[in-house]
Amino acid sequence: MRANDIPIFSRSFMDQLGRKVAGRIILDAGKGIFQNNKKKLKYKSETYKQAKKAGKASGKVSADRTTNFVNMRLTGDTLNKLSSSPSKKGFNIDYGNPLVILGNAKRDYDLYGISFKNLSFISRSLQREINRKISQYEKEDIEINLKR
Repeated sequence: MRANDIPIFSRSFMDQLGRKVAGRIILDAGKGIFQNNKKKLKYKSETYKQAKKAGKASGKVSADRTTNFVNMRLTGDTLNKLSSSPSKKGFNIDYGNPLVILGNAKRDYDLYGISFKNLSFISRSLQREINRKISQYEKEDIEINLKR
C-alpha cells in the first residue's frame, strides 16, 4: 500500500456504509426522528390521525397504527423502499417513491438528507477506516535504496 492510497475508500466499504446509513434513517423514522433534526412531530390532520388509528388511512392495510408521533409507517412501503447504492464518489440513498418523500418533507416530515447524528456516524466510520489503513501502512516494511 502506498501512502496516497490511504484516503481512498473501496467500493465495498462505501456500499456497506451506505446500507448502514439507510438503515439508520429507517430506524430514526420509526422513532419519530427526521433527517431535518426534528423529533416527535404531531400529525397535522386530526381526521388522518383517527383514520390511521383505525387502520383505514390508506387503500391498503395499515402496517402501523401509532399516532402519538409521525413515524412514516402507514403501509411500510415508503421506508421499505429506502436503500443505498455505491457510486464513484461514495454512496447514494435511493428513495423508492421520491414524490411521497418530497411531499412529506413539505410538512416537515423530512426523510430526505442526513441528520447531524447520522453525519457524525458517517464521519466516525470514515475516520475508523482511515485509522485502519494508517496502521496497516505503518506495519509494512519500507525499503530504502541508497545509490552511490
